[in-house]
Amino acid sequence: MKRSILAALIAAGVPLSASADHSWGDYHWARTTSSFDLTVINSTTSDWDPYVTRAIADWSSSNKLNMVEDGSGDTSSKTRRRCSAPDGMVRICNLDYGNTGWLGIAGISLDSQGHITTGYTKLNDTYFAQSYYNNDDWKQSVTCQELGHDVGLDHQDEDFNNQSLFSCMDYQDPPYEYPDNHDMQQLGEIYDHLDSYDSYISSGSGGGGGDCNSPPGKGCNKSDIGWENSNNGWGMSMGRRGQHETFIRIDPQGIWHITHVTWAKGH
Repeated sequence: MKRSILAALIAAGVPLSASADHSWGDYHWARTTSSFDLTVINSTTSDWDPYVTRAIADWSSSNKLNMVEDGSGDTSSKTRRRCSAPDGMVRICNLDYGNTGWLGIAGISLDSQGHITTGYTKLNDTYFAQSYYNNDDWKQSVTCQELGHDVGLDHQDEDFNNQSLFSCMDYQDPPYEYPDNHDMQQLGEIYDHLDSYDSYISSGSGGGGGDCNSPPGKGCNKSDIGWENSNNGWGMSMGRRGQHETFIRIDPQGIWHITHVTWAKGH
């Protein structure tokens, strides 16, 4: 019943948090402390390292969240194509994913309580190799935005023609590369309460940048099983707004997988 009510609210476009301004639904990591360390496994190639490191440092300026970069992530093409994260962590990857129409995607999986248990970010080199997107501003902005989605943030604004809000969580062209004070305030609202358990695993709690090739349900995010260059693994679209679209899929184990897509302009 709880899941049915939640699905109805999302489908109707009803905000799930009365005080939230740009939270992504009510999605957040469960934690028992006022601040927490979230491991981000960096499985990008070396040319993306500066953007990942910068974005992780920027989000870590929040007094609720400290992203910890694990630089030992596997960078094989197999791992980067799937980009599945171990339970309790986030993985970020880049690859030539093809002419999919998207610049970047962020995916999260939810436990039975609705808390985030894993997350991933993919950056599509097919578009970042094009002259329009092949620059520091676009690469930093999309990296920042997708990691922001992985901790429960949505966009501040989705109209490219509006005045820039100077946040990576705002749609603007040229893009802005960093979070702003409003993003930090929103994180403060999302994580202003404590939960009865932790759904994350910090870098010092075991785990790390290892492979995620175990069978389904054995410790890795399975939100992208069956996905190659189509949207088949994303599930049902909850509607598109501008360059943004969200998909929801429920697997046979009842785990919810949410995918946040940033479409390239013109797609």
